[in-house]
Amino acid sequence: MPAGKEEKARGAAPASERESKDDKGKGKKELKFGDGNALSIDIEESKFEDIVEGKGASLSPPLAAANGITISLHGLTLDLEDSRLCGALWKCCGGKKRAPKRSVLKNITGVIWPGEMYALLGPSGAGKTSLLDVISGRKTTGKITGKVLFDGKAPTSLRLKRDTAYVQQQDALLASFTVYECIVFTAMLKLPKLMSYVDKRSRAIEVIDKMGLFKAMNTKIGGPLSRGVSGGELKRVSIAIGLINDPLCLFLDEPTSGLDSAIALDVMEAVKLLADEGRTVLCTIHQPSAAIFDLFGSVILLRAGLVCYLGEGRNEVRDYFVSLGHPFKGYDNVAEYLLETVGGGVLAAYTPRVVVKGGAADKSNSFVTAYKNSQLHAKNVLWAQQILNNTDMSSVRSLRLENSAHSEAGNALQSQRSFRSACDSMRSVRSDASDSSVLSESAYSNSLFGETAIMVGFRGFASWKDGQFLGTRIGLAVIFAVIMASFWAGSQNDSHGLMTQASLLFIAVGAAVFTTSVYVPTLIEERPVFLRERHDACYRVLSYVLQKIIIEGVTGIGAVLIFCPIVYWSCNLQDHIYSYIFFNLTLWTLNFAAVMLTLAVASASPNVEIAGAAVPLVMTLNFFCGGFMVLADKIPVWWKWLYSISYVQWGFSALMINQFENQEYPQCYSLNQSGSSEATMMNVFSHGLGNGLLTGEDLAHATCSSGHEFNRNQLSTCTITHFAQYDQMCLKDVGMSMMSQNSCGDLCVSVKGESVLDMFGMAGRSKWLSLGYVAANLPVFCLLFYLALRFLKYENR
Repeated sequence: MPAGKEEKARGAAPASERESKDDKGKGKKELKFGDGNALSIDIEESKFEDIVEGKGASLSPPLAAANGITISLHGLTLDLEDSRLCGALWKCCGGKKRAPKRSVLKNITGVIWPGEMYALLGPSGAGKTSLLDVISGRKTTGKITGKVLFDGKAPTSLRLKRDTAYVQQQDALLASFTVYECIVFTAMLKLPKLMSYVDKRSRAIEVIDKMGLFKAMNTKIGGPLSRGVSGGELKRVSIAIGLINDPLCLFLDEPTSGLDSAIALDVMEAVKLLADEGRTVLCTIHQPSAAIFDLFGSVILLRAGLVCYLGEGRNEVRDYFVSLGHPFKGYDNVAEYLLETVGGGVLAAYTPRVVVKGGAADKSNSFVTAYKNSQLHAKNVLWAQQILNNTDMSSVRSLRLENSAHSEAGNALQSQRSFRSACDSMRSVRSDASDSSVLSESAYSNSLFGETAIMVGFRGFASWKDGQFLGTRIGLAVIFAVIMASFWAGSQNDSHGLMTQASLLFIAVGAAVFTTSVYVPTLIEERPVFLRERHDACYRVLSYVLQKIIIEGVTGIGAVLIFCPIVYWSCNLQDHIYSYIFFNLTLWTLNFAAVMLTLAVASASPNVEIAGAAVPLVMTLNFFCGGFMVLADKIPVWWKWLYSISYVQWGFSALMINQFENQEYPQCYSLNQSGSSEATMMNVFSHGLGNGLLTGEDLAHATCSSGHEFNRNQLSTCTITHFAQYDQMCLKDVGMSMMSQNSCGDLCVSVKGESVLDMFGMAGRSKWLSLGYVAANLPVFCLLFYLALRFLKYENR
């Protein structure tokens, strides 16, 4: 192959090698790295071949199981830019000076083999979780350089979701699920749709058995305020969820955090069994006990983002650091010895440490330098380069099997070869399947509507039997209905009663809208569960939105069917069945729109504090422009746009038209009152006969209870002001003179419902059109909810 093509095929190798011989016939290998550094190792030629071929017992890679993933790291570096406000403002103002960077990971090269459980150790701030996130493809911040290869290929998003599982440090599970429901729910979403429900359920039971969760399978997960499973069981549920689809690789971020030593050992023994089955297991762990550390077959030790050691665990790692001049005296736990020896946290990794070697004080090289000059590092680099240069992993696996033959008993190895060869073929098919047209179409196991149906079936059932969920939806509706009935029960259809009924309708709108604010904490608490399930390719964002729409919509129907009868029939509203049905429909649509708006605002908020402030703010602005607190003609011009689109305003309009359209409210006032005639008329109008609800046309249709007739046409020329002030000449011309004896008796006038609607700027509107405007907000709010979930992740890893 020509040099140019060969170089292109090899790619950007992490190191180049040059071999030379001195006069004594000793071999010298020089490895040059991308950062300009070079490592020259003087060893015998045969010794170096042992490193390459893995003949040395301490340098040979572990035997890879056939159903894991070989992960190779090539010059992996992670830089984080300064995210402080001053840096952001400098960029916004067009500053050319780049924000300062902080290197979290620095030029990491090595191989993580399957069939082993790797411990990712290091002081706080060493970069353990960052390395785990970069390898697993979950790092969302910083600039990543270098390569991470799965079986010699760059992992696709499909393969990361299908073939790996990530167990977070903080367990993200729905509190309303039982252990069984949680695991079966995940099985239904992640296992192929070609599997039957019985097969998926059997797989869930198998995982429950493997993780020792049979005793707790009917126990609720629980939350901070509700008792559920224990901490160890909770961690095992998280691991079980990751195992549902039988992943090839398992990442765990400090799985023993918050657990006592006995439970932590129990959990890690279960994880060890998974590694023994051939999976690739990488686990960050802070300070393991001696028993837990002995479970790890290999160790990656970091200090300030640099590798101090990458190789076999247990006694081998201890012996390595003892050989550097750090005695093991006084330690019972190798992990404790390593962490105290390396120490330093995020301090300079190249700071020399004074050690005693051979009885004399000596300044040793730093741990990082010592590792870079070691044969262990050379072996890791050469294996990584071999993987990078051979995209076909079969040759690498064959070489590793042959290398292991030099250190394993021949017969025992031969008995494994045929088994591993067969499994290797299956694994190659699965590994290469990520490039196939069949599986690359989607990382999801179910269709959009299949996911929605599964989520509604499981989450809906769990929600509808959860007391907190029902309390905030149904319970609040009952409480508000009883309180409103106690205030507005038996309201009358007189002029004062009409305004009272208008206020009742506006408060009904408020009850349907404002109660959704109490959902905010629950919605924010559910976000980690959504992010985890989205990373695991359980469902699409649209499926999540659709199941929320269905669950909240159905629950809203129940709340409305309880709320409306109590309020409607006790408060003397329109006595017509169609008006009652429209009242139910309008309140349900209002509540539905409010829920979707609440979901959208909460999803767009980074935390519960901001969401708790933003949701009431949006609701309050809609209420101010709702047309009741401030009448339509009094709303400032700069808020007219919100009045025009406010779903609260249109919902209030629909209820008002439903109540007052084409209605007349006859009201009679006695004119046989003590005092002067003028005082009598003023008293009548002070009770609200004027009050902006009567027009000259209404007065023209006024009647006297005595049957006395008067000149109605002449009465229409009398202004309401004249009438209220008892203009003697006006009344005399009409024929209603009260100077001597009242001939009218009671004055009866019918107040038209349109007059009430006109007062609120709703004259000429249609109730169905108003309801249509409310409904038109629904798809807009649902779209905002989807966009917030789709693009605003608020996950800084």
